[in-house]
Amino acid sequence: MKQYFIDKCMQYLLSICTGLLLAVETSLLFFIPCLAATALDVWSAYCLGKRVHIKYPERSDGKFKSEYKFRIMYTMIVAFILIILANYVDMYVIKNTDAAVRFVLAAFFIYQGISILENWSSENDDKRAKVLQKVLVNKAERHFNVDLSDLKKED
Repeated sequence: MKQYFIDKCMQYLLSICTGLLLAVETSLLFFIPCLAATALDVWSAYCLGKRVHIKYPERSDGKFKSEYKFRIMYTMIVAFILIILANYVDMYVIKNTDAAVRFVLAAFFIYQGISILENWSSENDDKRAKVLQKVLVNKAERHFNVDLSDLKKED
């Protein structure tokens, strides 16, 4: 009786896992570019941390904080859920297109692209970065606990 119960539980567990895999299988191909864009964003944040550490070594350690991994995980989970939902919209509502998934991917890439540009332009002395600093947010203060208003007062 015990073995029968274990076998039935394993059967249900495998059925659920297979069903979930089948549900997300068509979305995985669209998720891979999102992973690449997020990795590029993490790399640009790491480079920003190094630049801030070089400019203000006493105020920043120049390391990427592990507390931000939850933000990254949250972003990736939201992106994956949106891709799955858009894929189902494409399959069952629009039918035979991938317009909804392409829209979600475009929105995600614009979001990540702006984040990468903010990371690149923050604490950068390049002329192009100076132009971007007038439009985008300076992430040095927000991401690396450097209060730039205090540093500007000291100068």
